[in-house]
Amino acid sequence: MSFVYCIAAVVIVSSVRNVKAQLAAPDGVPNVFDKDLYESVLNSDLCRSQITHMKFENQVLLLRFFDLGFRVPTGIMDNVNTNDFGDYFKCLELNADSQDPPIKGKYCAVTVPLNQDLRLPFLDGQFNGRDLLSDQIRRKGMDPEVVFKAIEQRSDDSNTGGIFDDLTFRFGICMPQTCTTDQWVSEVFANVSAIGFKYEEEFCRLPDDRPWVAADYVAIAIFSTLVALTVASTCYDLHCTFTLKKDKKQISPLLSSFSIYTNTRRLTTFSSNANTLDCLDGIRAISMMWVILGHTFSMYNTFVNLLEVIDFLVSTPATFVQSGVFAVDTFLTMTGILLIYTSVGKMTTKSLLKTLHVFYINRIMRLFPLLGAVVLLEASVFHRIADGPYWLTVARNVERCRNWWWSTILYVQNYVNPNDICIQHSWYLAIDMQLHIISPLILVWVYSGRRRLAWAGLSGGILAVLVASTVFNFMFDLPSSNASLVRLGEQADYMEKFYQNTLTRGSPFFFGMAAGYLLVLTKGKKIKLPLAFVLVAWIIALSMFSTVFYMTYEVMQLEWRNQLADNLYNSFARPIWAIALCWLVFACVHGYGGPINWTLCLPMWKIPARISYAMYLFHYSFMFIAASMQIRPLYFTVAQSLFDFLGHLFLTTLTAFIVTVLIDSPFSTLTKLLLSGGQKRPRRPPPEVKASVEGQPENGNTRI
Repeated sequence: MSFVYCIAAVVIVSSVRNVKAQLAAPDGVPNVFDKDLYESVLNSDLCRSQITHMKFENQVLLLRFFDLGFRVPTGIMDNVNTNDFGDYFKCLELNADSQDPPIKGKYCAVTVPLNQDLRLPFLDGQFNGRDLLSDQIRRKGMDPEVVFKAIEQRSDDSNTGGIFDDLTFRFGICMPQTCTTDQWVSEVFANVSAIGFKYEEEFCRLPDDRPWVAADYVAIAIFSTLVALTVASTCYDLHCTFTLKKDKKQISPLLSSFSIYTNTRRLTTFSSNANTLDCLDGIRAISMMWVILGHTFSMYNTFVNLLEVIDFLVSTPATFVQSGVFAVDTFLTMTGILLIYTSVGKMTTKSLLKTLHVFYINRIMRLFPLLGAVVLLEASVFHRIADGPYWLTVARNVERCRNWWWSTILYVQNYVNPNDICIQHSWYLAIDMQLHIISPLILVWVYSGRRRLAWAGLSGGILAVLVASTVFNFMFDLPSSNASLVRLGEQADYMEKFYQNTLTRGSPFFFGMAAGYLLVLTKGKKIKLPLAFVLVAWIIALSMFSTVFYMTYEVMQLEWRNQLADNLYNSFARPIWAIALCWLVFACVHGYGGPINWTLCLPMWKIPARISYAMYLFHYSFMFIAASMQIRPLYFTVAQSLFDFLGHLFLTTLTAFIVTVLIDSPFSTLTKLLLSGGQKRPRRPPPEVKASVEGQPENGNTRI
């Protein structure tokens, strides 16, 4: 626990999402704002005149600028709260006509490094920013010098520089639009450089500083077209169904493809038989909620009670939140299972090679419509629906999508621009697509119809990815978590080289393929397993899950110093998770799941499972918007975060349902018509090749 109180500010300011890196473009402010507007309002002579006017003729107005801007952060001594936003909205609304032209408000944010020496006349000697943290450390019964030395040694070892270089205060300042930050500070306050005070302007904001660009007009055109198609298709469908009383087979699937009525009925209609893998509905829905829960706890930029936040991060209850990263491995495992389970028996090696282009087109078209919609929303609409002192977080995402939209829709963003990904969590889709691209190397063996060749191909794939990823992890000696508190300086390196890397994240997919093939071989058969075997298998599987949870807790502790264990964790934690999950699915399918299977097969999971892809795409964007609307540092409590989770879950579920009906389902229908030559496919495939999860594509190309 010795590092907790020293790096509290770093953890929150940087946050799990590396907020500081997102906020600042190379030249300070993202290009999505009107920089010409900022420059056009600056006038040093007019600024000086306005300041003089306020000092000697309108002190009340000067006090208003002070009141809407800088103040000492609440809890700066007890909780190391390093942020105060001022009053962002009131500052931008300020418009005083006591002079001509009127004095209008401008909001700026400045950062003040903590590690600087201040020469204050009322103190004997120098005041160093470290004293603030030293006091907190002493009150916790620890020796500050020992802690500082340990931190600096750790930083030197990782070649990331002194950890205190990233410690900053952040303040909001309200000033006249005509002034620069330097001019306002020097003429209103004092020449702070004389006492060694250093600060840096992070950004400035003005009203109406978001210009209309091509992306906005493209968004209006595309979404207006979708609305028109939806209205026309729905009217046609309702007219044929209720006015003309036509049979469903007589209604054109093309003309009714955008019908809200038909798509809603299809989305909420369920069927099942003995060959479906109903337990995957529950796994998918619960995993999606787990992702939203984990992101909820890391969404906000600043908290008042930083020390309590750090205490929670290293606590046992936080382990469940931090382990949410394994939900991604759950999705990859299920994708591998379904890819094999829904296609073996319908294809041969020869037919696969002949229709390989169809295999890829189907996968691309299944993912693209909603992904394209989110990219367009991020590049335009989301930038305009709200605002706040942390809106640069959203603005940075907007800039990424305007610059790198093409790498996202080509699914190469995790390699081409890993540090500037449009739709930051879309790296998973890139990995998923890349695994599908290489999957035919295994499928040609599985579709051969010869079990030995199939198992040889599956085993070879698993062995190859395990060996390659293990060698890779031992070569780079990376941290074992993207939220490792003692190795924050390596976070970007970890995300690029491990977390978003198909090689290091691909093993669950291959284990899932093996499990899917096993389920194919046992499909429709009554598997009788000895009770002792089942009990031992469940004990082993639960122990594997528990081991992953325990190691997740251990690697988050501030005393953790074990690079060998980090490398082993990175290499084998996810395969272990996938193996345990494969047994869980196998046991549930063949009647050995007990209450676990009953829970996972509840009908309430059906709709969340079907819309989980849309939930995954939209939830994080909503969280960025909510966090960027934050007008002051929040007081962290677990209860408040859980309440926020429920709110985000409801909003995400509602939005996901709507966009699935309006965008995903129509394009899914069009894709099927295109790939089947314009003819409707049978409503229900033969039992032996029944899709394992309702709503999933028949070729097994499952989405989240």
